[in-house]
Amino acid sequence: MSLTLRQLEVFLTVADTLHFGRAAERLHISQPTVSQEVARLERTVGVELFDRSRRSVRLTSAGEVMAAESARLLAQAGTLLARVRLHEETRLGTARIVASPTVVNRLLPAVVSRAERELPELVLAELSVDTGRVSPTLAGELADLGLGRFLDDVPGYRRERIADEPVHVALSRDHPLAGRAAVRLDELGDLPLLLWPREQSPRYYDHVLALCAERGVEPPVLVGPARIVGSRLYLLSQSRAFSLVPASITGHLTEDVVTVRLAGRATLPLELQWRLDDRRPGLAALRELIREEAAVLEAC
Repeated sequence: MSLTLRQLEVFLTVADTLHFGRAAERLHISQPTVSQEVARLERTVGVELFDRSRRSVRLTSAGEVMAAESARLLAQAGTLLARVRLHEETRLGTARIVASPTVVNRLLPAVVSRAERELPELVLAELSVDTGRVSPTLAGELADLGLGRFLDDVPGYRRERIADEPVHVALSRDHPLAGRAAVRLDELGDLPLLLWPREQSPRYYDHVLALCAERGVEPPVLVGPARIVGSRLYLLSQSRAFSLVPASITGHLTEDVVTVRLAGRATLPLELQWRLDDRRPGLAALRELIREEAAVLEAC
């Protein structure tokens, strides 16, 4: 038997569009080429994969089985290539870390600093993304390690909780409660909670609102941009809103904004994510270093 991954790719595109012309457009090849590749595949397997007896194109029962198995085979081929490429010479000594905004303030600099001293053979590349984008970036093979909160489950990747950071209230330095050692949410009155849109990171969003509900308050939510610590900081500095943030963000806001510990036990999880089949020694050492630095954050 002689079939190619390209034939399977062409076949699956036709199976998805049920139209040889549209499949050709999607693949950026000619329609005769699509027909030829499908015909070769049908000769190889010995059965018709499409019913062409009507004006529309439909999968035969054999074609439906072929489509399911081809999709599995192409996915396995993609995994094979990704695993082999991990051992490409240029990647053996490189670690790409993708992190959400609050991680780049304290944890990531500490990790990079230690790695330069203790893992000099490893070259680190850092990428900062918006909340909710760490796992998709990993899944897209754009990074080797991910650091963030409420990360997504991704097939073939492990997600490990490495710290629970205390929650602080971010508010204006001029706010009457700014000098307190701890703040209760009910003391903030009707001040809105500045938060990103829920669809950006549903589990993170719900966790923050649950912290409020546990304390008997339902503050109005003021939806801001992807990065609360970005262009909407003026809403905090002008006492027009407050935000709930991890303790590690303390000292990384503007001078007009301070953070005060939230009264009662409240934490935000910090998670590490990586490919299960990535067994490069340098990456294993880096993960352990990250765990150690994350433990320092938890103790704050």
